[in-house]
Amino acid sequence: MARLRPASSSGRRANGRGARRERGSALVVVLLVIGALSYLSVMGARSARTELQVAEKDVQAKQALSVAEAGVNHAYNLIKSSSGFTNELSSGGTGGTLTNLGSVVALDGQNYRFLAFGGGSSDGYYVRAVDDYDETSGANDPTIDKNNRIYLVSRGRVGSAERVVTAAVGGVSKFPYALFGDRFITLSGGSQTDSFDSRVGPYNALTAGSKGSVRSNDSSNSIDLSGGSTAVHGDAIAHGTVTTSGGATVTGTSTDGAPTMSFPAVPDCYVANGNHYSSASGITGGSYNPSTGVLNASGGGAISLANGTYCFHTITLSGGSTLSVSGPVTLDVNGAVNISGGSVVNTTNLASNLQLYSSLNDPTNNNGVVLSGGSATYMVVDAPTTGLTFSGGLSTFYGAVVAAAITNSGGVHVHYDEALFGILSSVAVSSWQEVRN
Repeated sequence: MARLRPASSSGRRANGRGARRERGSALVVVLLVIGALSYLSVMGARSARTELQVAEKDVQAKQALSVAEAGVNHAYNLIKSSSGFTNELSSGGTGGTLTNLGSVVALDGQNYRFLAFGGGSSDGYYVRAVDDYDETSGANDPTIDKNNRIYLVSRGRVGSAERVVTAAVGGVSKFPYALFGDRFITLSGGSQTDSFDSRVGPYNALTAGSKGSVRSNDSSNSIDLSGGSTAVHGDAIAHGTVTTSGGATVTGTSTDGAPTMSFPAVPDCYVANGNHYSSASGITGGSYNPSTGVLNASGGGAISLANGTYCFHTITLSGGSTLSVSGPVTLDVNGAVNISGGSVVNTTNLASNLQLYSSLNDPTNNNGVVLSGGSATYMVVDAPTTGLTFSGGLSTFYGAVVAAAITNSGGVHVHYDEALFGILSSVAVSSWQEVRN
């Protein structure tokens, strides 16, 4: 009978060592796997953080662009009511209507109007107006607008992101010429036009400019100049013809057959004010009836108007009477204005501070506005549907006129103030773009 042999002790020892080696190898593999997973987890976390940071920056950049655009829109809505872009260029590009946008802050050595827009203390838009280098000769003056075109610069900031947007803004002038007559312009008896810029200095005959241009829409002899000393120091532009006789001259270009121009109608202030005229507030002297809107002065009487806007039916000065203003005054009328027997005194010597707007709808009435008294008058007249006459004792007129017809037979010298070109009838954005470094 066979006998079983007991297992060898050396075999048991060999099998034990193999098992231990297998267990050790498995532990190493597990540790390697754990290490690899840990590494992948760390790298995944880093990648996620990086992606989150990139996404956050992308979101902030888009928000900053939206904020910059909001700044342009805010500034544009304000600037639409501007009385001239030179105002906005003042104070380092933060003046005029932009004063209503926000506080002034310095950014990279330049002034901006800042409005907070977001959670951070520096989040928001920074806006300024910039001149477009519009001088045609000499050095550019960044504080004066010559062509009714400026740029709005808006910097939008959100967190660490900044985007910059610029918009070109242009305006249409109410007074692009010294004289504009829809029907005709007649200059005689030594009447003259020339120009100056009150923003640079007062009128000086020795340095007078040649922008005293005149224009008319009539299809026949729409501009008629006569007399040896009658002169237009500028251009004469007619839809019909420009006629000169008796030695009258045009120093610039005479143009026949030019396209017609249109000017916006003047709204009736009586209707706009709810069918009533101005109260007597701000009016000193003379005779005024608020129920009829009739303002009169006679026998050397003196009327003084405080700064502001007035709605009258008619204005009449006679017997050497005066109407005086010492600051910005706008006169809206829907009837006749006759200052043939008196004079207008504008102590500021700035035509822009006395603006007369007539809604009188009587195009064939050449005397809807009559200016003939006083030695010098500083004012602008917008009367597109009635006529204006210069005559009598008035010798000098500083300003500009838009009327249905203009007659200057008294030799009045009209000095067009180039600053009036900046009085705007409308404003529009012509282009905008994002500025990228």
